[in-house]
Amino acid sequence: MEKLQIGICEDNTKEREKLLAMVAESSVEAAVEEFGSAEDLLDAFYPGKYDLIIFDIYMSGMTGIEALEQIRRSDERVVAAIATTSQDFALESYRLHAARYLEKPVDEKEIRDLIQFVVSKKQSEPHYECETAEGRIRIPFDRIQYVEQKGKYLVIHVGSCQELLVRGKLEDEQKAFPDRYFYRCHKSYLVNLSKIRCIDRELLTFVMENGQNVHIRRQGFFAARRAYEQYLYSIAEGWKKQEQSGTNQNGSTGR
Repeated sequence: MEKLQIGICEDNTKEREKLLAMVAESSVEAAVEEFGSAEDLLDAFYPGKYDLIIFDIYMSGMTGIEALEQIRRSDERVVAAIATTSQDFALESYRLHAARYLEKPVDEKEIRDLIQFVVSKKQSEPHYECETAEGRIRIPFDRIQYVEQKGKYLVIHVGSCQELLVRGKLEDEQKAFPDRYFYRCHKSYLVNLSKIRCIDRELLTFVMENGQNVHIRRQGFFAARRAYEQYLYSIAEGWKKQEQSGTNQNGSTGR
């Protein structure tokens, strides 16, 4: 597996060095970036950059909770851990889906367990594995907006703004993407149906969550629209079954 990407945000130099040492002793290969303020972390952050971020809560300027709140607006997947001397923000951190609430002084075993949790989570996620200029990486399918063929390369559009360049042909790589979610709407485009915001019938494009437009082959427009509608229908059916199952378990209906 490729290196874990970890961000440590702690304004106390000694505390930050302790966390760095604990990560280094965890026996898991990791690339770690350290920040002395939440503002510096946010300047460097983009969705999907980190597998794990460890925050201090009380820092000069923006707090760790405020930084995590901003991050959650664009990245719901990154594992977050809060390190603090106070329990005051425990409920707030869980609201923001923090995986751990670490009381200072942070225990080495807690950091080891946290990193193993991140490793397990990363290995279990359905993903596309590919070779980039930075090395071999895994990209979770639910982060991919669409894949575009440009010359001899595939451009994988990830999150709101990230682009990864991979040498290859869409024709060969398409089989690696589950056809339940990904649809070939054009010779140069493979779109993630779950990331479509709407269809622009005049421009013949799918409008994606990140605001970009993905071209639909003119002759295949109605088939593409039907594929998207069937996907939405399958999602609605899934919700309906969940509701029915919940109702029956609660004893509101049935015998």
